[in-house]
Amino acid sequence: MKFPRLNPYYSGSFVLIIAAAVQLAVAILTDRRDLTSAGLVISASICLITAVFLAILSTSEPLDTRYVSRLPVQGCINLCRTAADLGIQGSAHFIPPGSGGRSRTLQFIPVADLEDIPAAGDTFSYTPGSAGLQLEPSGAPLYAEIRNRQNMVIPRDLPALLSLVREIGEDVLEISDAVVTGTDGDMVSVTMKNYRLIEGCAAIHAESPKCCTTYPCPVCSLFATVLAEGQEKIVTMGRCTPNAKDRSVTAVFTVLPGQDRQPEMKVPVA
Repeated sequence: MKFPRLNPYYSGSFVLIIAAAVQLAVAILTDRRDLTSAGLVISASICLITAVFLAILSTSEPLDTRYVSRLPVQGCINLCRTAADLGIQGSAHFIPPGSGGRSRTLQFIPVADLEDIPAAGDTFSYTPGSAGLQLEPSGAPLYAEIRNRQNMVIPRDLPALLSLVREIGEDVLEISDAVVTGTDGDMVSVTMKNYRLIEGCAAIHAESPKCCTTYPCPVCSLFATVLAEGQEKIVTMGRCTPNAKDRSVTAVFTVLPGQDRQPEMKVPVA
């Protein structure tokens, strides 16, 4: 028999019901009929009433994250396989609006290292120094929805930008109990603790760690897009490492040095 998954509020209500039952049992079995017994009965009544409110005012989890987390898995893996078959081995580069006449952030997967900014609008770029595949980031629909619904404003200051990343992960998407960010030179790390979609992340990583850097999942892609637009610089996906033991995921991004936003200008190699 498969029992339904309960959210923490339902679980808490069961604990309170058990506590109430224990207190009533103690009061009945001891049969002291004094102030202590009355206190136990009152405490049990409070626990029972609180449990009822928790059960009524909460609902079970609407979706099973074990299944939902696997929705983008095959798409990311297929794109990674396609890029590998085309000989494209570079990591994803998130190019912000304004670079090369772009009106939105695009993801570019170079054959090897990126030397030139590819022209906007080209899915396949054959220009020497910028040969590769240019696509919409997998997190683009998610980014647009958050920006429209939450009136999200992308700050330029890095500490404020990292604070926004934490807010998106913890409060907006609610995919992690805690999002810890850090910087080391031009690298930015984002660690999501108790990541609720880790099963999908682990499935992509199990296929190949390269899948995470070639065509990142919507969540990592979303964070990279926010960083690229906030810093107004190209951001590359360095690595993504899931940890099944503590259900955490660490993504590392590299912010490339500033560059002129003309397609013919050189971009420093990550």
